[in-house]
Amino acid sequence: MAQPRLKMRLGDLLVQEQIISDDQLQLALQQQRHTGRKLGTTLIDLGFISEVQLLQFLARQLDVPFFDLNNLTIDASAVMLLPEVQARRYRALAVNLSDDKVTVVMSDPADLSALDAIAALLSPRELVLAVAREGQLLEYFDRLYRRTREIENFAVQLHEEHQETGFELGAGSLNAAADEGEATVAKLLRSLFEDAVQVGASDIHIEPDEKVLRIRQRIDGVLHENILNEVRIAQALVLRLKLVAGLDISEKRLPQDGRFNMKVRGRDVDVRMSTMPVQYGESVVMRLLDQSSGILSLAETGMPPAILTRFRRQLKRPHGMILVTGPTGSGKTTTLYGALSELNQASHKIITVEDPLMIVSGGPTQTQLSPITAAGSLPIRTVAAPGPTIGPPTWGIGDGQAGVCIGHVCISVNLAAGGIFITF
Repeated sequence: MAQPRLKMRLGDLLVQEQIISDDQLQLALQQQRHTGRKLGTTLIDLGFISEVQLLQFLARQLDVPFFDLNNLTIDASAVMLLPEVQARRYRALAVNLSDDKVTVVMSDPADLSALDAIAALLSPRELVLAVAREGQLLEYFDRLYRRTREIENFAVQLHEEHQETGFELGAGSLNAAADEGEATVAKLLRSLFEDAVQVGASDIHIEPDEKVLRIRQRIDGVLHENILNEVRIAQALVLRLKLVAGLDISEKRLPQDGRFNMKVRGRDVDVRMSTMPVQYGESVVMRLLDQSSGILSLAETGMPPAILTRFRRQLKRPHGMILVTGPTGSGKTTTLYGALSELNQASHKIITVEDPLMIVSGGPTQTQLSPITAAGSLPIRTVAAPGPTIGPPTWGIGDGQAGVCIGHVCISVNLAAGGIFITF
């Protein structure tokens, strides 16, 4: 079956339908000759038409549906029919497979060469065309094209090296290694972190079992599991991570906490790491904090307008408490840092007491909360600062353990899991 094609050139169609003027078309064509970009992109850049308007127009002209990918159930088996390289090159995503037909969503359905190339890749299946925004496609490329196979291949390679030579790992980073065994460990961990960042995972769990190694990633609050049969490589992974985090590699009977920073896919990622002895070795949990994104404002957190208005009203009160609760990755810390950014003024002294320091904001004064020294005790810490004991509101923020600052006196308390608060 022949693929849908425009009956006229895109620019002429837009002028004919009075969506743009002929003068705007000529200006866009002139700009296109200098940049070499597609006409549709040029029209959008010049502000003559929005991306949604253009795609909806193309969908009507080609008689194909316009999809919002966020409201679409995507078939994972269909996605794999189109290799990632071609998917990104042609801005196309296979979303549904039925009988001998494959539904492919594109951001530029007027690209005839891309249509022909995709149809050849999917042959003998028939291509069914749909349209979606390019920004959505790029987002879903990162979500759907995983590094699972790459991770599995490195795991097999590392397992074979372990059988031959055993593991003798030295100190280093995840970016470089001294020998072949270390290089494979580093590559495996790099792939693991790149996959996690690519899909937006908030944390990574490495759990050795009797016969398998479980690697879990928390995505949108839900743990997704990848099982590796090479359970013996767990020791190498844990050792390398301990070295990078500055932990004691000889201690395997007690829990340990550490942190390290790394650059993944051009982003600065702060990793908080905890180890715990289990029946078949050591379990590792790593929390990923993307420092490149910076601090979001309250308006950027996605809070509903009505709740945002009420929240801001409470922030302006001279005293009280705001309790923010939710599971891991729900946005507790992001919300509180957004609140602090709105309150951060030269006339206010703001102190955060955190365990651990989550985001380096560069605004409020941040201090690390010391561990509780005795069971059931609540040690009082005095934050050295000039001025009266009772002054402008001082704010505390934490996760797991938190500090309450009133004036210049901070009291550390243990919070239940999933709870974090501001007090003033």
